[in-house]
Amino acid sequence: MKNVSVDTHRKFLKINFFVLRYTGIWPLLPSAKIGWKILNIFYKYFNLIAYIFYLITVGADALANVTDLTIFGCDGCFFFGTSMMVYKSYKFSVRQKEITKLTDEVYGPIDILLQSSDRGIVINIKRQLFYETIQLYSLYISIVITTFALIFLVPREKGLLPIRAIYPFDTTVSPNYELTIFYQFYCVAYILLMALTVDSTMIGLMRWLTIQVLALTNNYKNCDSKLTKRAGLISPDESYRTFSEINLLKIKDQENLICKFLAFKEQEIKDCNDNFTGRFKTCIRNYERIRKIVNNVNTTFSVFLLIQFATSLLIICLNGFMIILADTLTHNQWMSGWECAYERNNNNELSNLVTTSMIPTLKPLQFKAGDMFALSMPTFLMIVKSSYSTLVLLTTVVADG
Repeated sequence: MKNVSVDTHRKFLKINFFVLRYTGIWPLLPSAKIGWKILNIFYKYFNLIAYIFYLITVGADALANVTDLTIFGCDGCFFFGTSMMVYKSYKFSVRQKEITKLTDEVYGPIDILLQSSDRGIVINIKRQLFYETIQLYSLYISIVITTFALIFLVPREKGLLPIRAIYPFDTTVSPNYELTIFYQFYCVAYILLMALTVDSTMIGLMRWLTIQVLALTNNYKNCDSKLTKRAGLISPDESYRTFSEINLLKIKDQENLICKFLAFKEQEIKDCNDNFTGRFKTCIRNYERIRKIVNNVNTTFSVFLLIQFATSLLIICLNGFMIILADTLTHNQWMSGWECAYERNNNNELSNLVTTSMIPTLKPLQFKAGDMFALSMPTFLMIVKSSYSTLVLLTTVVADG
């Protein structure tokens, strides 16, 4: 018999748990051999020491160049980004039991919904799995490309390291140089892998909890037993065949609709009070269950998300500040002391040189999104204003409807 849950919505959760265990964040399963368990513990502390050393070396370079804001900002991006992931990995390690319990509470009811005889909920589950697959495979590819590009493809002078850092040994001689390159490659690859694993686990909880909310919303609408039938449960084999045969490209909009009263547990199918009152009470119980899960998710991950937002904001500010420094080219050219050189040499060619070089710098250097929007403070404020206006419009339309 095919294991439907593992092959569908639990597929990437299983991969994430495997990575967490075999990268030292979580201990191995009790069934693992003692030798692998010892190696797992060793690997956990090896990574911790490696990243503390990494942060010290990058931080030392930032402090040594604190007067050079360009270097300080670049080092700060690596330092704070890595610090965030070390913290999140540590919290994942100490909160393993809570996270495992949360995944059971979120993914368990999806197992039952997947076996529902209502085709609409199965289509919605497959659509969410499709989005998750596209998202994660894209991130896997991005991690590989980013790691190799950062370490091996970024142009740099011979003997310089891909990531600025200060080490207690000479990194310009062999084999120190090659070993340091490998060390930085390992640190970047591991951090990006942990970022994908930790963040996709949290997003997965939110994604599949949203499906439960969708099912509950439709259950409230389908409480009248005289108008709407109760969905039964089909066998795992039949459920897997139905799931596999669904072609999302050929699905019509009306097929997404949930037309029956859904069960989140097998016991709900056996409920003899299949009337409006019984169904409504079932909805209330499921609402309280989902609300409790949301509160537990907030308790477990609220600090994670706060650190995520704070670090991302800090990194964006550091990069944005480096972009602003490029906008001071015109001013710095004018303040280069050209007038003194002109008085000494009385050379018109010098004034023409300065004037000609200043003309292109009047147009600031900018990063653009889709060659349409410049990544600047006015653009950010415009997006926030437009987003809020759209939110108000949608809220008004829904309320009027």
